[in-house]
Order: sequence, then structure tokens, then C-alpha cells
Amino acid sequence: MLERTYQQQREGQPKQQPKSGSKPTTATPALILISRDVRPATVLAHISIYARMLNIPTLILPGKASFELGKAVGVRSVAVAAFLSAPRGESGVMLEDKQQEREWKENQNEVDSFIKYVVSKIPK
Repeated sequence: MLERTYQQQREGQPKQQPKSGSKPTTATPALILISRDVRPATVLAHISIYARMLNIPTLILPGKASFELGKAVGVRSVAVAAFLSAPRGESGVMLEDKQQEREWKENQNEVDSFIKYVVSKIPK
């Protein structure tokens, strides 16, 4: 995803607009979390490089973060977590009714506020 976004920016191509009912082809994360305990570390080296080129805030989590992130999402371990922030008015999700749409917007607002908080704590 990061490589494709970088190549599109480098070639000057606009982001592709999704057809109605389909997912966007390229999404840019608003925040990336990387677990430090992943071995070998070179497996994840390209992620921070592309994130820096795309000006995406990146946090490298200390300790056994991969297992803690894994527990949080219900899997064994997580090497990288990317938080996507949808542009206002464009959910990219097909919703069945107004209640689902309201719940999705509330969840998206919580994700957006979490991203803003974390990004504000990153030293510049």
C-alpha cells in the first residue's frame, strides 16, 4: 500500500477514484505503529522509509508490542498496525441502514481523535 502510494505520488498520478460500491484502490494511513520486537528487523525496514517519504507519522513501539497489539485485535501477534482516516463524507463502506452508518461515523470519529492525540505527542 505504501509503495503504491509513493509510486503514484512520484509519477504525479492522481489517486484513483473508486467505482461506486467498490473499495478505494489506494489508501494512505494517517498513523503507523511498528513493533520493535519483530525479528529480523529488516523485514519491516521499508515501512518506515516509505512512511517518512510520504510524511506519515510512525511510532516504533518498545518491548513485546507485537504480542500486545495481537491480543488487542484477537490474533497471536502484529508487526505493523496502520490507522486509516477516511475523508469526511467518504466512508468507502457499503452500509445497510442509517443505524449502521451512524455507528460507523462514531467509530471513525474515535479513530480520528486517537490519531490526532498520538500524532500530537510525537516529538518533532
